[in-house]
Amino acid sequence: MNPKEVEQALKQLANETEEAKKSDFFKEYLDVMSRFWDYSPYNQLLIYLQMPNATRVAGFHKWKRLERNVIKGSKAIKILAPAKSKKIKDGKEEAIIYFRPVSVFDISQTDGKPLPDIDIEAEGETEGLLQKLLDFCQQQGFNVSFGGLRDDLHGYAANTNITINSSKSNNTQINTLLHEIAHALLHKNSTLSKEQKEIQAEAVAYVAARQFNIETKSFNYLALYDANYEKIRDNLKVIADCAKLIIKAIPL
Repeated sequence: MNPKEVEQALKQLANETEEAKKSDFFKEYLDVMSRFWDYSPYNQLLIYLQMPNATRVAGFHKWKRLERNVIKGSKAIKILAPAKSKKIKDGKEEAIIYFRPVSVFDISQTDGKPLPDIDIEAEGETEGLLQKLLDFCQQQGFNVSFGGLRDDLHGYAANTNITINSSKSNNTQINTLLHEIAHALLHKNSTLSKEQKEIQAEAVAYVAARQFNIETKSFNYLALYDANYEKIRDNLKVIADCAKLIIKAIPL
């Protein structure tokens, strides 16, 4: 795959991403997601300790606005939310921020209108490719393991340690592994924003998947990060170099 082919693939990815973002279905999805709290790592830990299998949580009234009701008798998950108060110090009024416990509920504790979901699964089987990617990881010194992750988590990379959801299809595991390989190659000790990291990693996965002739849903994933051609193009060299490194190392 030469530089022009890489750029053409990324243009196609940008076009498909824009189409996904324009769909009524995707707008509805973003509208729903925008109503959820942006939870801090500390609150994520609190949620995990109280309900390890929780996937989507919101307060009682937020669920109401989403046309779902908390099931009677459900035990609330307690997290901390910021609040403000005022005090007088040296004759001046000062605002004080403190944290108070609030109750949230997981979607499994509610019923009502179904929430929309975005399809980022890639179905199908690709004989031998997964093992070739695992061999590549071993050569790079990356440790890859497969485990039972929650259903909405396909995998993750922590520096050079990669974990893949063992319950996903072969193609989804391949796409996820390509994405996490890119993170491991590009983002150890990186100071880039999360958005830039995800655009780089998923664009690398898309280019490599095209070369390997396997299905991908990268455009849906990147639409979540509001990616467009300019953002993808700004990372062109990084994406192209990383994709070519992976492609050249995998014999077809």
